[in-house]
Amino acid sequence: MEKLIWIYFLFEFNIEIFKIRALANYSNDKIAQLVQNFSITGKFLSQKRKGNGNVNDTIVVEIENKEGVKKFTLQRINHNVFNDPRGLMDNYSRVTTHLQAKRKSTSLSLISSLSGDTFFEDENGDFWRMMPFIEGVHCYEVAQKPLHAYEAAKAFGDFQVCLSDLPGKPLNLTIPDFHNTAKCFLEYEKAKHVNFDNRFEGVGDLDNFILERKSLCNAIQTNKLPVRIVHNDTKLNNVLLDEKTSKGVSVIDLDTVMPGCVLHDFGDLVRTTCNSSDENEKDLSKVTFLPEFFESITSGYLDATQDMLRQDEIDGLAISPLVITYELGIRFLSDFLNGDQYFKIKHPSQNLERARVQLKLLEAMEKSRMLMEKVVAKEWAKRKQKIAKAFSA
Repeated sequence: MEKLIWIYFLFEFNIEIFKIRALANYSNDKIAQLVQNFSITGKFLSQKRKGNGNVNDTIVVEIENKEGVKKFTLQRINHNVFNDPRGLMDNYSRVTTHLQAKRKSTSLSLISSLSGDTFFEDENGDFWRMMPFIEGVHCYEVAQKPLHAYEAAKAFGDFQVCLSDLPGKPLNLTIPDFHNTAKCFLEYEKAKHVNFDNRFEGVGDLDNFILERKSLCNAIQTNKLPVRIVHNDTKLNNVLLDEKTSKGVSVIDLDTVMPGCVLHDFGDLVRTTCNSSDENEKDLSKVTFLPEFFESITSGYLDATQDMLRQDEIDGLAISPLVITYELGIRFLSDFLNGDQYFKIKHPSQNLERARVQLKLLEAMEKSRMLMEKVVAKEWAKRKQKIAKAFSA
């Protein structure tokens, strides 16, 4: 009976996922109607799907007015993942407004709806937001050179520092326990019992790998570390880099910005940037860890945050990529065993393939663990010397 209840739940849940994912059914006329609900003027020209995010949907639209043709980013928020879209958009508005007031570089800005809100809710209950499109930038799935790693890390570090004095009440928790590795492990144990379509039968090797590394669940003691405003989804492709100079232009995808731990941000950037392939790679022989990119990330991140971080946060930098890679591997595998409820998929085994990539990367990281410790120690020692000289001058 319990299994029948789970099957019914998954069936109902996936109907909702199908509803929110059916963006391909939106015609030009439908998109044009959506755009008309925001405070912009001009003639709708075109729309194009953009990005390969695992959660939200993104469209680039072109509008022609007296000033010429302009591009805008239109996004639909996945309210099956973010069950408080209004709270999310309150965060989004506060964060973007604060960044605009503090920084000279480009940052995201929201276009209000005709009703004055920072979003528009359509007749289906879907939430949409709109922003000016940022030109002359590129976001990379895989870093092409160490400079990309350095600039991305510096951009995320600057982002944390800029938000360290955000006034007002704490930001809303858009996804509670988002980076709670121990809870992810417990959810994985539950997913094994769900065993959608008997999928667990083919993942025994991954299960053994995960169980052997359970100690990683408690490797980051967040209860002993400062609570800061962090991004929580610091994939390399969530930083826009200048097409010509590779300088960091803007941090994007702010849906998970909320109180948290800086180590998760650092670790997640290492996870995506120091991987020689992307997370959808099918050939595991191509999945390796890139130590030279780790050094660039550490350098860029500390250049931005050296005056903010505590020593216990510095001490946790080297282990954090292993923890976050372990965590995401568990999350991908849990979603596979639950019937693909959370992450978008293009084929039934995609979440399993993603899990295998993460756990193969974790294995490669383990071989470089001592090197990572030395890099952090070396880079931090350089900056402590500079700080000491500055005080003694």
